Amino acid sequence: MAEEEKEVIDNELYDVSTFLNEQTCFIQRKDGFRFGTDTFLLADFVKLKGSERIIDLGTGCGVIPILLLKKYSRIKAYAVDVVEENIEISKKNAEINGVSERFSALHLNVKEVKKVFKSGEFDVVITNPPFIEAGRGDIAEGNHRAIARQEITAKLEDFIEAASYLLKNKGRFYILLPVQRFVDAISLMREKKLEPKRLRFIHPEPGKEANLFLLEGRKNSGKGIVVESPLVVYKDAKKRIYTEEVDKKYSSFLPIFPNQLL
Repeated sequence: MAEEEKEVIDNELYDVSTFLNEQTCFIQRKDGFRFGTDTFLLADFVKLKGSERIIDLGTGCGVIPILLLKKYSRIKAYAVDVVEENIEISKKNAEINGVSERFSALHLNVKEVKKVFKSGEFDVVITNPPFIEAGRGDIAEGNHRAIARQEITAKLEDFIEAASYLLKNKGRFYILLPVQRFVDAISLMREKKLEPKRLRFIHPEPGKEANLFLLEGRKNSGKGIVVESPLVVYKDAKKRIYTEEVDKKYSSFLPIFPNQLL
């Protein structure tokens, strides 16, 4: 690992998390929003092909685009985040994971994408946006964790509007949210011409109500949605024992040799 990466890692604010049987590693703030199973499940839900151009809105430390760059060897990924520090960390993470040549990160609020990008530049837009509505809960301005969770700098509508602007005709949009925002997401997506096409609810354990959902939309597409079988994360949440399906997703996400997609 290069000295310039060590400078960040050695700082008491950060640590390094290995992931996917140590095939990847990510620098994160110790007091920031930490990626977890839900982040991985969104990356796994995304289906790519060929040399598509993708963009992650609100990228944090860059986990989702970097995982996808590791899995799909011909794609190009962009990422934006309103926190400048996140952009610097995501660039470092791209370097240490060997994908920096295909990764670009910009310090940008999603409400300002029109200042930087042309309409229809991307095949795929991905986001795991702040999910706590403005006006609900205590606001801690400037706190990294709060910005990732609460609609402080942009609302769900802003993320979906940005996605619609950035996508090509028939381009695909992928989003993860708590179920409390399901109706909001469907309504806003349709308003912005992103037709919901594929849906999967996530349940923490067998017999528990869904707490999250994964949703794919397509720009200017006709009606019709596939509701996939429920995804149950844990056999036992207290002991953190994953179900066979989630275990398999983790073990098979990255091939031994990167995909060479046609």
